[in-house]
Order: sequence, then structure tokens, then C-alpha cells
Amino acid sequence: MAMDLNPQWITLISASTAMIASIAGPFVNTRIAKFEFKANVLSVNRQKWIDAMRDLVASLNSQLLIAAAFRQTLEEPTGLIIARDPELSRRVENLLRTVSKIELMLNPLEQDHQQLNTLMKEGIDQLRSPLLDDGVEDRIEAISRDITQVLQGILKHEWIRVKRGE
Repeated sequence: MAMDLNPQWITLISASTAMIASIAGPFVNTRIAKFEFKANVLSVNRQKWIDAMRDLVASLNSQLLIAAAFRQTLEEPTGLIIARDPELSRRVENLLRTVSKIELMLNPLEQDHQQLNTLMKEGIDQLRSPLLDDGVEDRIEAISRDITQVLQGILKHEWIRVKRGE
């Protein structure tokens, strides 16, 4: 039982298919392009965030360690010395600015970001501890290592997101 198809039906089906493809094709292509653009922009921005965070935390760690080493040489209250020494005052200001920049880049809802923020505050608190308190430099070094370790976890997580195009 062979079925004879009317040539007009074949022409109508072909024309309808072409019309649907010409309408749907650009729509689908536009949706794909928007998705790819969004993924690329997010990935580029996330990569910039990773780079900035890496630089800021490296700076933070060096500032904390230098301040801890310097602090060990003091014989009078830190506040008085900072007030008299413009260079030291500038360094303390830079340290606090670095901490603030990092805090502003963190997501307070993510646990590892909260942990990094806590460690930074612990470092600052150690620098503010009484001068007679021994072992501050060792504690700052330990905090600095912990900051690096926590940041490595954060950066790994963010790098995975970059690779996925998020």
C-alpha cells in the first residue's frame, strides 16, 4: 500500500519547516549568545577577583609579619609611637586599608569567607595586645599561615567556578 503524496503537501511541509527554522534559528542563536556572553563576563570578573584577592592577602600577610616583628622592638605603648612616627602611621594605615579591602571583597554568607575575616581580625587583635605579651610574633606567623591556607581553599573553589563558566 503505497501512499501517494500530493506534491503541494510536500511543498507546504518544506516551506513550513523553512519558515519555522528561519524564525526559531535567530531566537535560539540569540539565547545562546546571551548565555555565552554572561558566562564569559562572569568568568573574567571572577578571575579579576581571584587575582585581586591573591595580591591583597599577600600584602596583608607581609604587613602583619612586618608589624609583628617591629612590635617586638617596642618599649612603650604602640599608640604613642605610631602617633610620633609618620612612616609607621602610614604603614598601620595601609595594613588597616588592606584588611578593609579584603573584607569588602568577601561574601559574609560563605563560611570560608567568614573564617578568613575572623583570622584577619585575630591578627589585628594580636598586634594590639599588651607589649609584655610574649609570643605575639609566633602567633602572627601562625595566623598568617592559616590565612594563606583558608585563601587557597577559597581560590580553588572560585577557580572551579571560572572553569565551569559561572
